[in-house]
Amino acid sequence: MIKSIFGNNNSNTESKYLKHKQKLTKGGFKMKPTRFLIVALVLMGLVVTVSASAITEAGTVIENQAFGNYEDANGNTMPQVESLKVQTTVSQVAGVSLGSNLANPVSAMDSTLYAVTLANSGNYEDTFTIGATGVANDGGTYDFFVYHDANGSGTIDGVEGDTEITSSGLVAFTGSYDLLIKVVDKTDGGGNPGEEHVVTLLATSVFDGDSTATITLTTTVQAATVTGETVIVGDDTPGPGDPITYESCFTNTGSETAYNGVFLSTMPSNTVLDLTSVSIDGGSAVTIVSTALPPVPADLPYHYNTDTDVLTLQLGDLVSTPGSNEICVEFTAILDDPLAAGVAIDFPAGSPKFTYENEGGDPYPDTEPTEDPATFPSGGVEVDQIYSVTLADAGVNAPYVYTGDPGDTLIFDFTVTNTGNGTDNFDFSATTDYVTWVYYVDGDQNGILSAGEKTAEAVLVSGNLNSSQVGYYIAIGTIPVGTPDTDTDATTIIATSKGAAAEAVPSVVTGSDTNSTTCTAPVLTLVKSVLPAGNQPPGTELTYTIIVANSGTGVATSVVVSDAIPANTTYVDESMTVDTVADDDDNVVTNPETVDNAFKAASSVLYDFDTIPAVTPSDNLDMHTLTFKVTIN
Repeated sequence: MIKSIFGNNNSNTESKYLKHKQKLTKGGFKMKPTRFLIVALVLMGLVVTVSASAITEAGTVIENQAFGNYEDANGNTMPQVESLKVQTTVSQVAGVSLGSNLANPVSAMDSTLYAVTLANSGNYEDTFTIGATGVANDGGTYDFFVYHDANGSGTIDGVEGDTEITSSGLVAFTGSYDLLIKVVDKTDGGGNPGEEHVVTLLATSVFDGDSTATITLTTTVQAATVTGETVIVGDDTPGPGDPITYESCFTNTGSETAYNGVFLSTMPSNTVLDLTSVSIDGGSAVTIVSTALPPVPADLPYHYNTDTDVLTLQLGDLVSTPGSNEICVEFTAILDDPLAAGVAIDFPAGSPKFTYENEGGDPYPDTEPTEDPATFPSGGVEVDQIYSVTLADAGVNAPYVYTGDPGDTLIFDFTVTNTGNGTDNFDFSATTDYVTWVYYVDGDQNGILSAGEKTAEAVLVSGNLNSSQVGYYIAIGTIPVGTPDTDTDATTIIATSKGAAAEAVPSVVTGSDTNSTTCTAPVLTLVKSVLPAGNQPPGTELTYTIIVANSGTGVATSVVVSDAIPANTTYVDESMTVDTVADDDDNVVTNPETVDNAFKAASSVLYDFDTIPAVTPSDNLDMHTLTFKVTIN
């Protein structure tokens, strides 16, 4: 009979044991009873085991003792034997864990926080040194700081203990230590979108320097990147007083919103803002508050400083979403007038510009838009040349209403003023009825053609005159011989811009002044009669009367009236009279004569007068009565 190993045997126990023993022999296999005993003890929980997943704290004493149970050959239980107790004290090993690698975004010029838990995975309390190194993979500048998160809040909130650290202090067995790592983008103006700042965090056991843990913290910059371009809309060659329209467009190509966008522009030199012209994104004109002071909140969002010529527009946030990431400002500047041709019309340095911030209010560098090369002329916009001229009498010889005899010369002194905004030269011409004109430079501006000025020869052009410069000239006109009495002439002297003609300006650019001339030519008439009238017999004395008159408005000079003594008659000596006064036949003034206007020459009588005045209603000085006598043979 087999006895129970658990104490006194009994029939029930014995019977169960025998049955179990029989089962163990089935299939040709028989387990040794002692081995079965051990298995049974393990199954019944009498053998103690330790979990492999748990670490034993340092200093723990591990003690065990071996026991032996056996029977004699007849199956009698022998006394249990036991070994000596053996002990092992668990020694300290170090271990540390920081968790998995982490990644965060950071706004440009801003910071981000990483919450990291340091876990003491050794088997005893330990202290850990904590350090960090970093590299900017895509350039830029950044900094990092390691803090103890004393209250586990995940923020640096100023509580006692939330300070920068390089050591954890003592961390209990299976304990942990909360860290905050702050990474700051310090790139001037902010890092570029996608730049990575990589920090490697290292924890090292003070107990065992070979026990370390590292993780990487990869920070990717999120930034707004605004670019811009300014174009000239329409005419890019404005003249004085003309408008010039600009459009500045800005696009956010970054990865983050550009916050609090503001458009600022000082007007280009020699211009002023058209207050009714400012629009945003093609909308209606916005209402501009115009003051001589910088804008205050009450003036915004749209303000123009008339003292500094600065336009300020608050545009708000500019998102980075394609299709919604552009904003355009259009405005018109009016050029000053007057303004010289070629003057540069350009924005001062730093204008226009777009200012913006990150979400935390840190300002990005200003965006100054480029100038569109297709609309901004090479070298910058220049004031276009405007052609204009004024021709007027100089006044020295005024008034310029002339009378003159055929062959007379007329003097018209005039000025040509270049009223355009650039240097120009002017052609001289005239529209005239009969007076011909020649032009000279009046160097001394006295309205008299001096010998030197005449020697310099006539001119056909004014010569180069700067803007607003006045040129002085003399026009000499001649009344052609044979011009009828009282004929009038309306002469318009014209100065025509050569510059405008060269540039094919649509309309001819001229200045002009008109003067009038009336010809005062003599008109000589002769009326002859004879007495007695009718048929007369031989021997009759005939008296011929000739009335010579100047019915013109000009003086008749060197007048000679001749009359042939008729055939079949004989001249009566000393019979000539002038205005009833006898005039002898010779051509010599003899006492008591004071003048001698008549004489006989061969077969003719002649009367000559130095002048016969023009007709006047008050006297008869414009006519003479001449007589002489003959006898019929």
